[in-house]
Amino acid sequence: MTAVLPPDLETWLCAYLRGKLKPSYGKILVHIREPDDYDGSYPLVVVRDDGGSQSNRVLFDRSIGITVRYGSRSAPGPCRDLAARIYGLLTDPAICSLDGSPIAGIDEDGCNGPYFVAEDANIARCYLTLEFSAIGEFQ
Repeated sequence: MTAVLPPDLETWLCAYLRGKLKPSYGKILVHIREPDDYDGSYPLVVVRDDGGSQSNRVLFDRSIGITVRYGSRSAPGPCRDLAARIYGLLTDPAICSLDGSPIAGIDEDGCNGPYFVAEDANIARCYLTLEFSAIGEFQ
């Protein structure tokens, strides 16, 4: 019997967003963790897979959280614009048919944001959530 592993959406989404955003932003960090020394001088996008249930043998329901940090809290426009662009990219149904995409469907009822969240540092921070059905990895 072939094993089916949960999809690695964090890695795939980071690579996808890097490819889409790097041409416009130049220095941008899209990663699964936030660096300790981040100062807000360049865009930071952190992708987190919060897990979910398994619908059937090969299909997994995944909750994804995206944090966007960029610029100062007193001038949050660039942060919000980047977060909105990411939301648009990740809720475009075409993402399901991209070569190599593990995403089989988007649960629009589970998508939320972007919205600003509290931040201790003087860096603007937005958050958004997405719900995907994703195909597992065969091993």
